[in-house]
Amino acid sequence: MHCDELMTFLSDNGSKDLSASAQWINPIPDDAYALIEKIDMALNIVKFSQLRCSEEGEKVSNNHLDSLIRLRSEISNILDVKRT
Repeated sequence: MHCDELMTFLSDNGSKDLSASAQWINPIPDDAYALIEKIDMALNIVKFSQLRCSEEGEKVSNNHLDSLIRLRSEISNILDVKRT
């Protein structure tokens, strides 16, 4: 599925999560499955960053992590429905 088509199926919250996660996944690839892979990479980066910050005693926000997790889940669900 092309990402342009995928975007039309996102819920309002999914669109907000996409906007909140843009810094981690831009540029958005054309293929939706490539987007899932890019979100997975972003999740690893954010988790590593949070781990480093917490080890240094800094306060860590889960906003980016939560947005990426929700976005990945919604996109996966859309792709699963469209595949069947």
